[in-house]
Amino acid sequence: MNGLIWSPSTCDDLVVPATAIAMLRRAIEADPHSAVPHEKLGSIYVDLHDFAKAAPCFAAAAALAPERARTRLRLAYALNVIDRPFEALAEASAVADADPVVAASAKTQAGIAFRGLARAEDSEAAFRAALALNPHDRAALFQLSRDLRRAARHADDLALCADVVARGARHAQVFLSWGRALIHNGQIERGRALLFDPARVTVTQLDMPLGFNAALADDLLRNPFAIGEFPDGEQANRGSQRIHHLMCGARPQLARAMLIAIRGAVDAFAATLEPLGGFDPWAESKPSAAHLHPWGLVQRNEAFEEWHTHRGGWLSGVYYVKIPERLPPDRGCIEFGPPPSLARGAGNVIQTRRYPPREGMLILAPSHYHHRTIPSGLNEYRISLAFDVVPDETR
Repeated sequence: MNGLIWSPSTCDDLVVPATAIAMLRRAIEADPHSAVPHEKLGSIYVDLHDFAKAAPCFAAAAALAPERARTRLRLAYALNVIDRPFEALAEASAVADADPVVAASAKTQAGIAFRGLARAEDSEAAFRAALALNPHDRAALFQLSRDLRRAARHADDLALCADVVARGARHAQVFLSWGRALIHNGQIERGRALLFDPARVTVTQLDMPLGFNAALADDLLRNPFAIGEFPDGEQANRGSQRIHHLMCGARPQLARAMLIAIRGAVDAFAATLEPLGGFDPWAESKPSAAHLHPWGLVQRNEAFEEWHTHRGGWLSGVYYVKIPERLPPDRGCIEFGPPPSLARGAGNVIQTRRYPPREGMLILAPSHYHHRTIPSGLNEYRISLAFDVVPDETR
């Protein structure tokens, strides 16, 4: 088996935010009737997780070009994030007749808006309509599966997952939802095989040049575009800072060299990957082409990452750039384990395992595996580079 065909990383598409914002504002002044600079400005604010500023940009673009379905869809998404469901529903409904992929996403946003309006039946109907149009819609599956699980409708949840799997869905969200539903319906071994198998966690040491990690750590710490504030429910960060604009530091060549090394390690992993035998749909879904979605992560003291998965990826990983000296046992670790809903309500059917970090260590695991980080408790930086290997068909 061969490695992957790589396309450019997502951070290659990002530009210096302040420069881009200034240029786009000048473009709007020069041509106030063009929707394009308004939409691009909204996209910059989405990259910065500032949805309150993104929404009026998308609204301006949609007013200038109401036929642009994807613009109105992005507006609906931003409005839902900032808890304006009436407006989000109106925008989502306006593009319900677009092409099936856009229409499915619009119905997903409508479902989120209906939930915000306490209209549970309409919300479920919208999510089901989205999946009827596009069984690969990760957001619709996430939303509907979560609602069914919270209502203890586990048989319905399993039937939902079986339907989208039968229609070809193979992505991180379906593996996660399917695994949980299997366990809640008594199919313990199949659910366990999907949700966490330590044999699928790979730990290696990357041989980077002497002094490289220290230089990269310094560049990440000095990067002016670290994000520490996120909308509720958008990220797992609890006191951490994230850096998406990796190429906007003082020495972007360091990040580029790091991404080349990571791609090489992923290629080596993918080239030898084989199904474990029995029930292993994740390995069977290995993409032929992908891109990296990377970001820097800076933590210290009690900062940590809450339990989460990476729903957009196939394989995810973390490279440890800098680790506090004299790290106490079991502190600063990454921990894999059961989804919180299973840990609370279905018994201890998924094991938990912690991996102590060390400088230069690379960990790879399926993107749908639940994991968290343990605070170091030290006033020293724990700096890492996290990433998703995203199949190009989902770009």
